[in-house]
Amino acid sequence: MIAGLTGRSNILARDGMVASSQPLATQAGLEIIRTGGNAVDAAVATAAVLDVVEPFSTGCGGDAFTLIHLAGKTQPLSYNGSGRSGSLITLQELLDRGWTSMPARGGPPVTVPGALHLWCHIIERHGSLEMKDVLKPAIHYARDGFPVSPIIADNWMQGLIALKNDAAREIFAPGGKAPAIGQIMKNKDLAETFEIVVKGGADGFYTGRIAESIVQTVQENGGFLSLEDLATHKTEETRPISVSYRGVDVIEHPPNSQGFAALIMLNIMENFDFSGFPPLSAERFHLMIEAKKLSYADLHQHNADPSFYNVPLDRLLSKEYAMERASTINPHQAMSSYTAGLFSGRDTVYLATADGEGNAVSFINSLYMGFGSGLVATGTGIKLQNRGHLFSLDPEHPNCYAPKKLPFHTIIPGALYKNKELLGVFGIMGGSHQAQAHAQFVSNLVDYSLLPQEALDLPRFDHDHSTNRVEMETGTPPEIRIELQKQGHMVADESVFAFGGGQAIIRFSDAWIAGSDCRKDGQAAGF
Repeated sequence: MIAGLTGRSNILARDGMVASSQPLATQAGLEIIRTGGNAVDAAVATAAVLDVVEPFSTGCGGDAFTLIHLAGKTQPLSYNGSGRSGSLITLQELLDRGWTSMPARGGPPVTVPGALHLWCHIIERHGSLEMKDVLKPAIHYARDGFPVSPIIADNWMQGLIALKNDAAREIFAPGGKAPAIGQIMKNKDLAETFEIVVKGGADGFYTGRIAESIVQTVQENGGFLSLEDLATHKTEETRPISVSYRGVDVIEHPPNSQGFAALIMLNIMENFDFSGFPPLSAERFHLMIEAKKLSYADLHQHNADPSFYNVPLDRLLSKEYAMERASTINPHQAMSSYTAGLFSGRDTVYLATADGEGNAVSFINSLYMGFGSGLVATGTGIKLQNRGHLFSLDPEHPNCYAPKKLPFHTIIPGALYKNKELLGVFGIMGGSHQAQAHAQFVSNLVDYSLLPQEALDLPRFDHDHSTNRVEMETGTPPEIRIELQKQGHMVADESVFAFGGGQAIIRFSDAWIAGSDCRKDGQAAGF
């Protein structure tokens, strides 16, 4: 067995398991299962607590995606909780302003918050408890406070520069400063928002006082949302996509999610025999980096709202296409340029839950870029996302801006099946890093039979599509860096700690086995 970065143990339990990036959230989810809830109830409870205790990463004012495995089923249900762009401006009007890209902060990149609707939607359809029970832990921590944990304190401080309005600074930078480790922080406005949702469901969020505050805040800061945009928002049930990687079915979300990039990357990797390479070897890393380059070239060419653009998934995910792409890889030389094979006309939380009945949930919730748009809707405690920043303003690109359009989305929950039975659920945070991290994690599990904690802890690489630069994570043997440089890779001079952060829960005989990434303040726990 390969030691992880930290020596964290894998956690085994039978009746309930939760893995998240913050211990208070993990314990809240676990308590939900103990008191009669199922994995779906636990997932939403955990996500809601993370809204409070890891505020720069996630929240009900962001988006969410989930894959839900129901006991006895052969594939998961797939729910897309991402929101559409505002209806108050067109692409031509943006171009007439002289814009060449969407801003990262303020009102313009704010899209409809989809997370809260998804929370309510899946609880209504698949939960065992009522929303008042599910949101109770989050309401407690928001109203009464929680002690800030170490990694969160550091990230919080780095994110302060993003805060754009007084409502955001009053809650998240009291006295103009980020909280210290152990400082008790509260968000009483968010507690009240959750109470309104308990009483009025999703309608209490997407209409009435909360919706009016969101729209007013966005418009006052130059954005394009209307009350009608919020009132008409719905969670979409989609059809998950998958490929088989050496006999294991890897499940991802379809576009507008970037999940298909992980599947293309795995398909390409399957054309190479890793059995003769150690998991930490230049030979393996080289092949994975090259597969990543090719898969992301297709990702950036094709990922867009499927109601506006027909993404050619059948071709992109075919084994024949993977063989064609793999044939362009030189096992001993890095590509200096690469393009899509087909042409057209870090700030997230991931959590996993499982219960004693065999249900399991892969769940990801995000604002995008620390503190999202930097705006908090006045009087609500709701941080507003900035996913619209990922729209292109090129009229010829499939992901070009349009009113009421879903943006390119980086967040992706994953699931694994074998012989039509659930093998496990997993996910790794980190913006554009996520798809390449998914492929590395799956390879760690499948090619080297690592348990989830070791598979998460193993040092990763991150290849930047825009610069062709490869960053190697702390813990990577120096000889790998040297050999990759000899092969022509543009390897960054300094090691990086850390890339994203993930969780995984895997079926292990008659129990669950889980890991929680050492790169976060996270915890996997069960009973």
